[in-house]
Amino acid sequence: MDFILILLSGILYILPFFNPNLYFISWFAFIPFLFSIYYNDYKNMFYKSWFLGFIIMFGVGYPLYYPIKIFSNFPSALVVLLLIITYLVLSIIYGAWGRLYKLIQRKISFNPLIFSLTWLGLEIIRHIIYNFFPLGYFGYTQANFNQIIQIADLGGVFLISFLIILFNTLIFKFLISKEIKYVMITIVIIGIVLSYGFYQIDKYEKIEKSFKVGIFNTNISQSQKWQPNNIKKYNDLFINDYLEFNDTDLIITPESALTFDMNEDEKYREEILKKIDEINKYYQIGFLATKEDSKRYYNSTYLITPEGEIKNRYDKNKLVLFGEYVVFEDLIEKITGYRLNTLLSGNEITIFKTPHAKWKTIICSEILYPEYVSKKIDQIDFVINQSNEGWFKNNTTLKNQMYASLIFRAVENRRTFIKTGNMTYSGIVYASGKSMKINNNLNKIVLDCKINSNNTIFNNLLNICQNNF
Repeated sequence: MDFILILLSGILYILPFFNPNLYFISWFAFIPFLFSIYYNDYKNMFYKSWFLGFIIMFGVGYPLYYPIKIFSNFPSALVVLLLIITYLVLSIIYGAWGRLYKLIQRKISFNPLIFSLTWLGLEIIRHIIYNFFPLGYFGYTQANFNQIIQIADLGGVFLISFLIILFNTLIFKFLISKEIKYVMITIVIIGIVLSYGFYQIDKYEKIEKSFKVGIFNTNISQSQKWQPNNIKKYNDLFINDYLEFNDTDLIITPESALTFDMNEDEKYREEILKKIDEINKYYQIGFLATKEDSKRYYNSTYLITPEGEIKNRYDKNKLVLFGEYVVFEDLIEKITGYRLNTLLSGNEITIFKTPHAKWKTIICSEILYPEYVSKKIDQIDFVINQSNEGWFKNNTTLKNQMYASLIFRAVENRRTFIKTGNMTYSGIVYASGKSMKINNNLNKIVLDCKINSNNTIFNNLLNICQNNF
């Protein structure tokens, strides 16, 4: 029976990552797990929590199968086995949390606040230790509940996780004690949070200063994209004088949209710079490109002026483990006979500027790191997220998590976030959390980017932590 209850909680936990409109399920997802541990006097807490953690991590992390398979060429069975072993090992942190919680809880009656605080600690510690796996935090399930997530500007996605867990535990406490005070406490807390949410939404929807941005939303498979004979095809697709973009201040492509080396390939570089000069628009374009001092590639984005001159370059800082880089690559090759591809990471944050605005760019998975996104946020007006999620074979779960992160980063930082992507959800999220997700059938879209420069409590907290720890 315990196995079924834990399995049920795990399934309820991950369901909103498959369908974000099921966010309401999260508010009751932990109740079966709580019954399984409470009526057994917290026995086997390590193993029960470990099992729950494995369901969560495998449920939200299984899309990594696709890039690992593509980059490694390992047999499918080997990739699945590696994922299972990896998530079993990573889930030990949940078992450790369960063991620690038992040591605290067994001395007193069930306390909703203690359970919620220890879970909050688990998510924060997991984010620090497993920084390479920033998926599946409970708060992300609420991305479509805009009134609730407004408190993210106070404590980020982790504060939302704490709130949902606290709701679960208060309801559970009512069920086992039959004391109405726990329902009343729940109503008061949710009432305060919703009141704050409505106030903040109204405040940030009044922003009027704006900046016109044109984006591309593409659906190009990786097998087509990287064929050498398609280079000119994609150059012509993205670098063109489109009528739709006549009134824009900036045009942005998805991550690695053009498939030649901007640093090395002089012929194609001069061709597109000349075309941009003729179009007379600012362009921000994604490439995989080398540098003068290295023949290995970076995941890069270039800002090109209306005169066809390269103004800035940003190289992705935080790469995807086993997607863009591997550890012990020589050892892996020796054991398996497979040589895995590895990119180099950048080490600087670039502030892009035009006469009308300043922004930073977050490439693909970097959007999953709130502490990284917040860096230099006080120096910019908005944020661009260029993404290519074709490596994940159009996986809905991964796309939902990436877009949920976009929504949270917008609220946490109170900036407009624009996403332009390939085989993913493109769109815009305003400082209020209001979102416009782009239909896959639309290829070229003009967005009205609202400009805001206010800092949040969450920004300040992250700055203090990053400057002192």
